[in-house]
Amino acid sequence: MNATLPRFFWSEYRKRHKRAALITFALFWGTLSILLLMAFGQGMSTQFQVAFKGLGETLIMVYGGQTSLPFEGLPKGRPIALYPEDIDYLKDRIPEILRIAPESYNFLPVSANGKEINRTVHGTTAEFGVMRTQVPQLGGRFLNAADAAEGRKVAFIGWKVATDLFGSADAVGKTIVIARVPFTVVGVLQKKIQDSMYNGPDAEQVYLPFHSYQQIDNRRRINQIHIQPREDSQSKLIESRVKTLLGRKYRFDPDDRYATSFWNTIDDAKEGMAIFKGIEIFLSIIGALTLLIGAVGVTNLMYAAAKERTKEIGIKLAIGARRRTIIAQFFLETVFVFTKGTFWGFITAFNIVHLIRLAPINYDSFGIEAYLLRPEFSLRILVIYVVVLGVLCFLSGIFPALRASRANPIESLRYE
Repeated sequence: MNATLPRFFWSEYRKRHKRAALITFALFWGTLSILLLMAFGQGMSTQFQVAFKGLGETLIMVYGGQTSLPFEGLPKGRPIALYPEDIDYLKDRIPEILRIAPESYNFLPVSANGKEINRTVHGTTAEFGVMRTQVPQLGGRFLNAADAAEGRKVAFIGWKVATDLFGSADAVGKTIVIARVPFTVVGVLQKKIQDSMYNGPDAEQVYLPFHSYQQIDNRRRINQIHIQPREDSQSKLIESRVKTLLGRKYRFDPDDRYATSFWNTIDDAKEGMAIFKGIEIFLSIIGALTLLIGAVGVTNLMYAAAKERTKEIGIKLAIGARRRTIIAQFFLETVFVFTKGTFWGFITAFNIVHLIRLAPINYDSFGIEAYLLRPEFSLRILVIYVVVLGVLCFLSGIFPALRASRANPIESLRYE
């Protein structure tokens, strides 16, 4: 039986290979669609994570504000500002804080090589570089603790600032002048994808040690405080404790939402990922429905084959063929049609994804094309595809095969 079954299958398949060709193309197109849509969906989710991490990971930013509620005899409408000493004040009292850094900034003239540009100049500490993913290019570094402790006149600049001032030359070790004070460039920001920001992309910013910055900007207050929790789940607890502590220090109601404000990037990242996961699931469903059309075509083909071969099936059953042999023959034909169509669909999808990923991303003007230029395959996509394909193949072949195997040999022999 083992040698006879493949001969039965091949002889019958050759009789209807032209009709099967259209079904094979439908399976090819369905496979191509589901794999490409899942690859693009996962690629967009991954790119969102990468782009959002350009701002920073697990980051909470705290801003001052204006009171909207009276408190302990004090009127509403009082401005609430943040100051450098708030950093140690909060860190000493909130053990859930892993890192904390101040940030002040102002729009200042920056010049070098006879060129002058106006850029946002920031004053901060070494922890800021880790929290805000300020990764330097080879040969450079971000600001360190010694820079702040010794009051060094050093600067870390974005790659666009380096290009504007020095062209293609290496900026590390060169001198820039900010508000008539010279600073030595110790690092240039590595190019990164960033679609969440404030004051513009990091590529156009200049960063100085906090105390060196204070020498060119006489404001004592700071613009914001950056906090990184030890665990993501502690972000809301930290927000509550910051409100309570700052309210106690500056005498405002902790429930006054306008006295201080927060940008919780942890919550934003979760919401964004939920949206992109929804898009990914939607695209996968559309692809599966496209493959389902091909599976329906295979089912119809096998039902038609069973009807056309009614007399032949009756003869096989009459001379002693087992019903499982009939089932195996029809199911083998179904598997072959599925394999032929889906194999080439898989190969084509893989090559298309590989070619698209060769396209470079424009870091200077990050847009929707950066999401579409990085589709990706993964083990999860492969598992989902194999499961969907296996279910559709089984359902497409088993019902026509069972119907054929249940034929009455006597009635089948009289069939015209």
